[in-house]
Amino acid sequence: DVAPGATRRRASATPRATRRPSARETRPELYGLDASWDPLTSGDRRESEESRTPLPETLPNVRWGTSASEAYDLVIVGCGPAGLTAADEASKRGLRVALMDPSPLAPWMNNYGVWCDEFKALGFDDCYRAVWNKARVIIDDGDADGKMLDRAYAQVDRKKLKQKLIARSVTQGVEFGIAAVDSCDHSDPNHSVVTLSDGRKVYAKMVLDATGHSRKLVDFDRDFTPGYQAAFGIVCTVEKHDFPLDTMLFMDWRDEHLSPEFKRANDRLPTFLYAMPFSETEVFLEETSLVARPGLEFDDLKLKLKERLDYLGVKVTKVHEEEYCLIPMGGVLPTFPQRTLGIGGTAGMVHPSTGFMVAKTMLCVRTLVGTLDEALKAGKRGDITGALEAAEAAQMNNGKFDADATAALVWNSIWPENDLRMRTFMCFGMETLMQLDIDGTRQFFDTFFDLPKDVWAGFLSWRIQPVGLLSLGVNLFALFSNYMRVTFVKSALPFMGSFFANFAFADNKFDSSKWGGFILEDGKNNAFKSVGNGPIPAPVGNPTAKPITSSALDFEKILAEDTLSKPQDMKPETMKDDREWIAFQQRKVFSEQKQIKEYLSALNDRDKVDVLVVGAGPAGLAIAAETAKKGLSVGLVAPDTPFVNNYGVWLDEFKDLGLEHCLLHKYDDALVWFDDSDPASGTELGRPYGQVCRRRLRDHLLKECAAAGVKYLPGLVDFVRHGDVEKNELAEVRGTIISDSDITASEKKLIEEEANRGQQFTVNSRLVVAGTGHNRDMLSYEEGAPPGWQTAYGVEVRIPNHGFPVNKAVFMDFRQSDPEAMKEEQDEGVWRVPSFLYVLPVDKDVVFVEETCLVARVQVPFDELKRRLYRRMKRMGMEIVEEDILEVEASWIPLGGTPPVAPQRTIAYGAAAGMVHPASGYSVVNSISKAPRVATAMAEGLKEGGEIEASRRAWEILWGAEPRRQIGFYQFGMELLMSLRIEQMRNFFSTFFALPTNLSRGFLGNRLSSSELIMFALTTFAIGNNELRGLLLAHLVSAGGSGSRLAKAYAYPLFPKDESGLDVLQVNRKEQADAKNTTKMMADFYESQRGGMLPGYMGRDWWSIGRRGNGEEHDDDDGTDGGRFGGGGGAQVSASAQREEVTIGAMKMDASNEGAVTFWSNGSAAMIVTSAVRKTGLSQADLYGERRKKFLPSAFISQAPNVVPPHLTGSLPGDIGWDPLALGAQSDIERYRARELIHGRWAMLACIGVLVPEFLAHNSIFGTPDQHWWNTQIINDPIDGLQLTYLGETIPWGLFWLPIIHLPLMFVAESLRNGTYEVEAFKDLDKLYPGGRLFDPLGLAAGQTEEDLNILKTIEIQHARLAMIGTFVFIVEGLAGGRGPLDFF
Repeated sequence: DVAPGATRRRASATPRATRRPSARETRPELYGLDASWDPLTSGDRRESEESRTPLPETLPNVRWGTSASEAYDLVIVGCGPAGLTAADEASKRGLRVALMDPSPLAPWMNNYGVWCDEFKALGFDDCYRAVWNKARVIIDDGDADGKMLDRAYAQVDRKKLKQKLIARSVTQGVEFGIAAVDSCDHSDPNHSVVTLSDGRKVYAKMVLDATGHSRKLVDFDRDFTPGYQAAFGIVCTVEKHDFPLDTMLFMDWRDEHLSPEFKRANDRLPTFLYAMPFSETEVFLEETSLVARPGLEFDDLKLKLKERLDYLGVKVTKVHEEEYCLIPMGGVLPTFPQRTLGIGGTAGMVHPSTGFMVAKTMLCVRTLVGTLDEALKAGKRGDITGALEAAEAAQMNNGKFDADATAALVWNSIWPENDLRMRTFMCFGMETLMQLDIDGTRQFFDTFFDLPKDVWAGFLSWRIQPVGLLSLGVNLFALFSNYMRVTFVKSALPFMGSFFANFAFADNKFDSSKWGGFILEDGKNNAFKSVGNGPIPAPVGNPTAKPITSSALDFEKILAEDTLSKPQDMKPETMKDDREWIAFQQRKVFSEQKQIKEYLSALNDRDKVDVLVVGAGPAGLAIAAETAKKGLSVGLVAPDTPFVNNYGVWLDEFKDLGLEHCLLHKYDDALVWFDDSDPASGTELGRPYGQVCRRRLRDHLLKECAAAGVKYLPGLVDFVRHGDVEKNELAEVRGTIISDSDITASEKKLIEEEANRGQQFTVNSRLVVAGTGHNRDMLSYEEGAPPGWQTAYGVEVRIPNHGFPVNKAVFMDFRQSDPEAMKEEQDEGVWRVPSFLYVLPVDKDVVFVEETCLVARVQVPFDELKRRLYRRMKRMGMEIVEEDILEVEASWIPLGGTPPVAPQRTIAYGAAAGMVHPASGYSVVNSISKAPRVATAMAEGLKEGGEIEASRRAWEILWGAEPRRQIGFYQFGMELLMSLRIEQMRNFFSTFFALPTNLSRGFLGNRLSSSELIMFALTTFAIGNNELRGLLLAHLVSAGGSGSRLAKAYAYPLFPKDESGLDVLQVNRKEQADAKNTTKMMADFYESQRGGMLPGYMGRDWWSIGRRGNGEEHDDDDGTDGGRFGGGGGAQVSASAQREEVTIGAMKMDASNEGAVTFWSNGSAAMIVTSAVRKTGLSQADLYGERRKKFLPSAFISQAPNVVPPHLTGSLPGDIGWDPLALGAQSDIERYRARELIHGRWAMLACIGVLVPEFLAHNSIFGTPDQHWWNTQIINDPIDGLQLTYLGETIPWGLFWLPIIHLPLMFVAESLRNGTYEVEAFKDLDKLYPGGRLFDPLGLAAGQTEEDLNILKTIEIQHARLAMIGTFVFIVEGLAGGRGPLDFF
């Protein structure tokens, strides 16, 4: 009976000190095979007529309960085993019973396994499907025989059990309500009122919640924090199997068959096989996680079951049934007492250490009904049933029915003190088991099943009393190995206090948090939580509230080695071109949005206006209305299209604009999830959110335009020619009229198609404003890096009781639909572009959900986002059904990229002017709020200087020095986000939302000034962890050029002003096809696919697109390609260069160091260092040793060999043979080097400390241009006293605290460095290059070769020498001329 490939070695980590006899040696008779055994017929079983009675086609409907006088004695909610058993027992005793369930005749979904002795005692031994006369537990791979349990086991025949209970209940007068229960009102002390889903109200003396784990009606006074037993099982036909037919497999903990990834996960969160063989070819197989918090994912269990079956040589030919079992174990019990009674799962009757419940529940039903009946007989029954009329009549002064007293009696009967102690012990055992790894779990069960049968069987069956439980614990501890004793105590100790308190006082307050909640959980369960195919917890408190019938992966396709919905499934050749999705979005029709001509008067061919606005989106309408309010005549030219995109806004921002009435939904708060360890309910941001009503916003803006006198022409502009201002010529705008007859709602065409057949128009104006959104073909743009792309695919869909709180929006949910893709993020640097879920609930049954890629260098295609969204929602238990979709949205936003040429004659506004927030994609609020300022600038410019002056002033507001600094900073943030992997992005946003609200909200709202943005960056750097600090610094100096572009933006005032854009007088839109963002987007996408990249993935050289063939050249980021190929970022590739291919999933990538600059984007700051080393072109031999490069060419040194002093041997970094004063020969050269290096490091800091203040003061960002880096003063403030100022600005904390903080820290640091004081942890560190997490927090030296480190040391000392010279020059120029280093520019 040894499985193929199994070994006889023991897998436990630590052997026992003294060997006990094996199970086979102790009970050899149990290991014999009974060949005559047939699980379907053998065993101690009986037949009965009740269990064979077919279910009736209809059930007796409720007739009573219409008033208090006709109240039922008991209304039971739920028609599972618990509910039906209660109905049977209660009606048997003569109680008037009604049972409520929307589908009482539906088959039960779960398979039930029971110990035969328990079920026989309950009288249900006629309801077996299969029986085995023994069970087996396999502990590890070293003993395939395992331990035989001499106790018969059975699988319940669900159909027979239900038939029996239904037949009895119907015969005994139970009535059925075919409806769900919405609520239960207990306000009356004598009865309760149950409200059904169809509106009916039913009166009852008592109400019993038997809804299982959904816990519909019972109340809990504390958070329910159970562990979860998760299991995936199949009833299947197989070609053959090796399971003996007389033995069921209770537990098989072997795991040597698992792949390395699952093996690592199983070490921390072990699972076992549970198997019931019915015949030689039919078997029930289940992969089970005994208990974990949170529960394991079903897809992981499926994959592990598949690997196990492959190992056992079991080939499944047909799957008859799949079972998804998620059982809450432990946790708090319901509030005691309460009016609603509970039984089964809803009353916490699941065995907290095993998950068994059926037998315990059925036994408790008898106690519950008996107590209730006795209370009613004692005079507390309201109405009189025939069987007990005499008994009722014999009693005197019964009084009114006391429901509260009856409820207390019932709760105390089903949970007496001894049972509460027993449950506390089991909860303690459950929490301890969850702390054990696979070795600890194996040794625990190895010891547990060595206990006497009455002990382990009593524990599994709730039959052992408190004294016996303590005896069990002592015996276990005595039998444990020393390793297991230590492990067990370590695991149990955090829960020991709560256990003793609750066990002693029979309390219901066992605390599942370690040390009573005084420390945080270590999160190990999450760290080892599988490969991640399973469910994402929905934002509801109970994951078992709904039946689980499926998971993302199809098990039959897994068996066929055909898994679904992975990134590799999205083949580029099968995907729709994203331009088709954009066209789809453009074609959408919203009949509730009226046509523009119904608001605005007509603008006709040959009309003249002061300002012509092109585009009728939110930005175009806003600038048109505000400009007309300034007294200018304004025309509007645009296709008459509705607002099609959903807009989400922060409520406070929209209130400030006076547009709160334009909101469709308001949310009290917004939620975020950063990773799977976050609470299931999410993290609140504490900021209300809103969804804009597109119709109301459009209606508002058009009414504003109408009131201001804006005129409208439906058309598309093709040509703009600006007039000669010296000749007082007006601009000539020509285009195509789009008439109503050209567009039909039933077959709406692309706007471009309509424009090809319309009449021509000409309009003249003084100014032309392009509010054309993301269309860039009416404007001139600077050359440079291309934009990033934000893409989002969303649906408004009907999902009954979807689980999202209707009063909260989900701003970002970074839990991933494909977390298993993270395993492909290998050293080659390929990773899956992160995306997040964005949710706007409409009501409890309708929700808008959107999968959003915040920003990527190559856009994530809509088809891939759709796949992620569908998979994510399915994993959350909210599958999207196509027929229930109300609206589809495909949103596409270019972020960042090159700014418009400013100034130029055509004025841009909105997205066309680059007003989209490059780091978030937000634009609506910014476009509407800035419109009055831009309109004022145009009006005043026209009045005071004419058309050119108006253009200058408008562009100064849009792209002057301050806006350039702001946008430059935001664009730096965008490029940082583009380079982040999912874990890094989670790190960034968890830090971002921890910032002071004025900074985080100001950043999202475009409200921070350039100086405040620097404070934002410094605060982020200060509160972030070392990994984030490394990412920020690495990005600042990365090969992609982000830091240089940021510096250029801040230094913009220093550059000569370029107004050549004003000389461009003519633009022909149709001749600028290459300027279309959609063209660039798809060109980048297809180029990346040719480079071997999967859709939705990026590589380490993320700023470049794909790979060219050998021999081609890549331009630098500032090259002349104009961003067409992503700015290059590469190096030349020689024709002979060898290319190394690696395969990541379905991707083949060039992994050689040729063809692309090695970049830091794999998350390691050390990658920059490697890049810096490579760019020097030097090796260690060039810098060290006798043949190193020296201060003179080798030809000179060969003629005068003594010019290099003999004490300079080339052993030190930076030794170029220069020491004219022979200082190194007269003293300890190592001490000189230490001093030189320390002074040089201070000098490098000093250079930064000089240049940064000079730059800030020079540009009036901090200080004024007349201030310099040495301008420090102490002033006597009349209020604050002595204050320290720098550059004229007061330094926080004041003069008093600065030396108190600074001097001790400096003293301690210097004392440790020079050896005055020693700390054990620092004793063995190199004094000059200590390294490690403390002294190299950014990891710059981590992972470097010895040669690279030596080269880096040389680079450092050379920079240090240069910095010392520079610092000396700064001091001299300040002393001599009172000038700073930037005064010379």
